[in-house]
Amino acid sequence: MPIFEYSCKKCGAAFEMLVAHADTTVSCAACGSRRVEKLFSTFSASVANPAPVPCAAGGCPSTGMAGTGCSGGGCPFS
Repeated sequence: MPIFEYSCKKCGAAFEMLVAHADTTVSCAACGSRRVEKLFSTFSASVANPAPVPCAAGGCPSTGMAGTGCSGGGCPFS
């Protein structure tokens, strides 16, 4: 079930709620009002074993584009 963030239009409280279905009625956790607004929220992801950045390891792969890459004035991986 996704977690959504909401803001209450009546009391201004911000809260999160697990929502099973799109048609689920959501009420404010603080005042009980149904006048709530779904907020845009961000998420975070992490990689357990990230691959090393080629330029940091002392080399840069060819990008196949003229004027780009480490030898062309900037690493596309950094």
